[in-house]
Amino acid sequence: MKIIPTPEKAVYSSKLVSEKERQYLIDTSLLKEEYTVKIDDEGKVLISYYDEAGRFYAEQTLKQIKNEKNLYPVCKIEDSPHFSYRGFMLDCARHIIPIDEIKKIIDAMALLKFNRFHWHLTDDQGWRFESEKFPILNTVSAVREYSDFGKTYDGSPYGRVYTKAEMREIVEYCKERFIEVIPEFDIPGHTSALLAAFPELSCSGLKVKVKTHQGIFKDVICPAKEDSLKTICEIFDEICEVFPSEYVHIGGDEAPSRHWESCPDCQQHMKELGLENYKEYQNYFMNGVIEHLSKKGKACIVWNDAAAGKNLSKDAIVQYWKENDKATFEFANGGGRLILSPFTYYYTDYGYDITPLNRTYSFTPEIKGVNSDSISGLEVPIWTEYIDNDETLETMLFPRAIAVAETAWSKNKKSYAEFCDKVNSFTPFLEELGIETAPQSEWTKSRAQMPIGWLRFVNKNYSLDYIKSAIK
Repeated sequence: MKIIPTPEKAVYSSKLVSEKERQYLIDTSLLKEEYTVKIDDEGKVLISYYDEAGRFYAEQTLKQIKNEKNLYPVCKIEDSPHFSYRGFMLDCARHIIPIDEIKKIIDAMALLKFNRFHWHLTDDQGWRFESEKFPILNTVSAVREYSDFGKTYDGSPYGRVYTKAEMREIVEYCKERFIEVIPEFDIPGHTSALLAAFPELSCSGLKVKVKTHQGIFKDVICPAKEDSLKTICEIFDEICEVFPSEYVHIGGDEAPSRHWESCPDCQQHMKELGLENYKEYQNYFMNGVIEHLSKKGKACIVWNDAAAGKNLSKDAIVQYWKENDKATFEFANGGGRLILSPFTYYYTDYGYDITPLNRTYSFTPEIKGVNSDSISGLEVPIWTEYIDNDETLETMLFPRAIAVAETAWSKNKKSYAEFCDKVNSFTPFLEELGIETAPQSEWTKSRAQMPIGWLRFVNKNYSLDYIKSAIK
């Protein structure tokens, strides 16, 4: 049987039977998301499970073992996940992914037994969460004047928000597939779109524009302003009304301190707080948000840039994307929790000549010197600075997301050759959903092609003017 993700234990015969009867049994000896499937010689299918998620995952497995004649092998499958957190992230801030396309991706991820959808809704290039409390976010923050990503220029205004009805529709769609939607409002950096509506929350108070191109920008929230924390928490309160998730992602990545360094209010504020550096100052602000959301019963996820400040709240869950980061390791060994999304393995917005499928599949979810109990799970992200259509989105994600699913669920991964064989068997399920998969000639590229791949990437996406501006 070619099942993805690979079950923990599967015993089967060559005998095929048609289904005569299907029974469901709640088994309290099983764990959350765990299930067993038994198919006997008479065609009786018995599914045992602890919770409804386990029952759902059993059904996903049955879809894969039924052949074209609707016959099942006589078998017994015992299965449970390696990690409790198995996530995928879609960036809808840079380029808006249509609701129908998001649903297609969710359907594919549900079949692969992912259980978290991290929805990146805000960034420098656009605001995508409809706000009734602050309607200015729906107009000023949601639309950029034009788009100039890489070497692709579009002079038309771009942007809109997802309405609350649309977002609730996605939440409900995911709930039916046992996927929790985790919204992200990235702070204190990646906030140009926010500051376009609220320039008074910046250090200078000067007008800020929604950004039109990729990059890391100096526009950040000023922690010294009285209204900064208050306004941010009010926005999160509204976000929480739409998303009933256990987790909320609050960002924390790539927040330049340039404005804080020249802001007299920030300098005085840091002195009063007794903080030694700007990483700690960032975390002072983020800890305020974490405390606020904790009172609402929410756990906050942050990118591992925030771990550089030694004062990050232990209530935070750190998402590890910057690899070999000692501060992250110290945070984990000090009792913190991690979600692993290593950049050179799991970032799927880079071509297969930079991150080939075998690279993604080869990742072992262990970090030398870090307590393995600190690892809550894995997540595969895709960013959309250079992705503006559904076909590219799909072919960049698949089949690499399949490799992440295998590692996140299965405790006994097979050889890469066996995995590729199973990917070929799984592709028709994606085709049924209308999802394009990268051709095998793409995803079988060698890691040795990476230097050339990076040269191609830079040549395709970075103009000389952009490179000069980034160096300054």
